[in-house]
Amino acid sequence: MVDAVVLAGGNAKGLANVPAKGLVPVNGRPMVEYVVDALSRCEDIGRICVVIPVEYSFNGSSKKVGVNVASGSLPAVAKAGLDFLQAKEPVLMLSADIPLITPEAVSDFLKKCSTKKAEFYYPIVRYGKSEKLFPGVKRTYARVKEGRFTGGNIMLVNPKFINRNFGLIERIYELRKQPLKIAQILGFSFLLKFILGMLTISQLEGRIGQMTNAVCVAIETPYVEIGVDVDKESDLQLVTVTLAGGEK
Repeated sequence: MVDAVVLAGGNAKGLANVPAKGLVPVNGRPMVEYVVDALSRCEDIGRICVVIPVEYSFNGSSKKVGVNVASGSLPAVAKAGLDFLQAKEPVLMLSADIPLITPEAVSDFLKKCSTKKAEFYYPIVRYGKSEKLFPGVKRTYARVKEGRFTGGNIMLVNPKFINRNFGLIERIYELRKQPLKIAQILGFSFLLKFILGMLTISQLEGRIGQMTNAVCVAIETPYVEIGVDVDKESDLQLVTVTLAGGEK
């Protein structure tokens, strides 16, 4: 089985008056609880660590769920989760703002990952699937030769990958809103080809692999719930309506 780290921090501004994004209520329950429930019901998941900047307890949750109070940058918080679990094997990392996630989506992703040998696995969703299942959903897509894809909000990562590349990950995270500086890291020629949609998925995997000295793979998933995160009020309304008929 695979251990999991749920990142429940982040800014909830514009969504609710709560100290962490994972605590934004959806139909009376914090978003993070939907994610933890899905993981707890997934036969492929072992221990679960929820990293959150405030004290929090999960009533009725399995004993395999632990809470680590930590704050800071996203990379730092992710590392705090790995350290809490003392992880040696690949760990599934998820953001807490994907309350539509299901055990089936998690198992399918892990099954597809098991067919390839890598240190970093990232899900991608093809354009049209999210729009068909959730009309009105707005996602950001990247164009490659194989089509248009959006990213998911989970990843399977070897702890060695994080430790070895922590400085690079921190730097890219700090520059996430400065595309020109990120371009300097990736290379302007490579970035231009990406913007023009001239790259293949394998070329993107290869470039990231070169930067991180690791094998990195993209996993196409049909489970669009992996990519439906709550960043704005319209997203919150979408998941509220979707989950109103019952928990997933």
